[in-house]
Amino acid sequence: MQATRSTKLRGRATALEGWRLVNTTLLLAILLSLSPWAKAADNTNQPALPGVKFTKIQDLDPNKQGPNRPIRQKWAVVIGISKFKENRLVSHDPVLDSSAKAFYDYLLDPHGGRFSQDHVRLITNSKATKQTMLTSIGSQWLGALAKPDDLVVVFVSTNSFPTTDGASYLCAYDSALDNIYGTCVSMSDLMETIKQNVKAERILLVLQAAHSGSAELTHENSNRPKNVDPNKLVTGSGFIIISSSKPDQMSWSNIFSTNLISALKANDGLIPLGDAFDKARTQTEYDTTHGQYTAQQTPVLKSDWKGKDLIIGAQTAEQASTIPLNVADFLAAESYYFRANEYVTQGKLDEAIEQYKKAIETDSTYADALADLGAVYALKKQPEEALPVYQKAIAERPNDALYRANYARVLAQLRRTEESKAELEKAYQINPKDKVVITALAGLLLKEKQSSSAIKYLTEGIAVYPDASDLYDRLSFAHAQAGNVAEAVVNAQKAVELDPKSVSARLNLGSTLMIAGNVNQATKAYIEATKMAPQDANAHYLLSRTLEKTGDLIGAKEELQTFIKLVDPNDPRKKPAEEKLSTM
Repeated sequence: MQATRSTKLRGRATALEGWRLVNTTLLLAILLSLSPWAKAADNTNQPALPGVKFTKIQDLDPNKQGPNRPIRQKWAVVIGISKFKENRLVSHDPVLDSSAKAFYDYLLDPHGGRFSQDHVRLITNSKATKQTMLTSIGSQWLGALAKPDDLVVVFVSTNSFPTTDGASYLCAYDSALDNIYGTCVSMSDLMETIKQNVKAERILLVLQAAHSGSAELTHENSNRPKNVDPNKLVTGSGFIIISSSKPDQMSWSNIFSTNLISALKANDGLIPLGDAFDKARTQTEYDTTHGQYTAQQTPVLKSDWKGKDLIIGAQTAEQASTIPLNVADFLAAESYYFRANEYVTQGKLDEAIEQYKKAIETDSTYADALADLGAVYALKKQPEEALPVYQKAIAERPNDALYRANYARVLAQLRRTEESKAELEKAYQINPKDKVVITALAGLLLKEKQSSSAIKYLTEGIAVYPDASDLYDRLSFAHAQAGNVAEAVVNAQKAVELDPKSVSARLNLGSTLMIAGNVNQATKAYIEATKMAPQDANAHYLLSRTLEKTGDLIGAKEELQTFIKLVDPNDPRKKPAEEKLSTM
């Protein structure tokens, strides 16, 4: 991360990884594909994505002056992620974070972007968490620094996905494929963050991510102005979106970002953005129709821009300002926060706690440090210590669903069930698509025997996550609790079908089949579970019961002996099992 003049707060580019097929579009909207070989539908001329309202620059901070004014200061956030917490997101082509580093270097180049080093944040890999991305684009960095006459540039290079509701999501370092809606960064989140925080009236948003190109503005004018005078510092105002390819095209490696950076360096960095884009587009089309690539890639520029064309490398009207004390404190606190996260990854929880505390001492409003400190206390089974820090985190960020879900867990540990339920319901209202929230709320309802309510939430969850085996597993249990045996069996079978390696799904299938009276099939399900998890005491216990029902007393005795050997000494089933074994 590059943020202040203190070398302690300056980050370094890390190891380079990424997808082979990537592309660039601005942070306003994208249709993206999880499979690297799939193609997005061509909807270039379609309306904006459902649920995403693209904000015009005048909506951010209406300006009574004309559009052509000097640029007072320049600010940027550059994000690149090739390494992810979840290995399934990691690809074999290291271009995503390297593309960000290359763009960052261009911005600092005195013959390129001419940005002050202290005015550009470079955030890569493990530091690019969901909240870090949002706070950097929002209140803690751009929102705290950029003024109406400033220029803001945002470049993000990461994986991204289309979703079943027609929206699009960017992957952060800590994103999980099994909970995209809860852990990825949605376009609406980005737009709302910009709208509420950024005052600058010149914004360039660039995203390099797999399968994009569908970004749309709120009006029909997507033509850039041509009346450009590169020798003047005066420039227009507005929003500009750049895509590395059309929606129905592949985007090959980092070809476009490389060509764009090269084009932006022309004329000592004083080339109009529109001209640079034209050069980059032409070169990208040529590169992707010659050599190793098999399909043409055509970049796209769309804008809501008034006045003269943007020149990113134009000198600012003022000397670069120093970072205000409140922002410097946040950045200092963030350095402790990142160190704490590293300790958590290493399993050094006590060391992590000390670093989180230092972050909070430096900036008492640092919500992520507060929330993560609470999470570590919860891991250490210290709910009393976790409770007050979660409360402080929620006070700082009341609309964070994950904070409330984790706080609810702590309340449940303290047997404050009604409060826990209330927090989960609030979390659900904030983000009804967060899988963690749905699962936790349904689990609590099942404990209270409110099966019909649990079925409602789980059914909604499956509509959002149709391939989630664990949701079908829980739904099966809910139907069994409600007496809907046939539905319980169907959902249990679906859970096994989606995840044949899930021991939990196999055991639940066996239990639902037992309820349905199909002992032989239940026995087969339990046998498969014991093969998959031979050290699972519960699997052997359940298999013993079904074998006894089938008349296989020898097999039942053997399984019961295995259960007694493996089970926790405090398990209430152990003593009765020992007594039963003595009579067999």
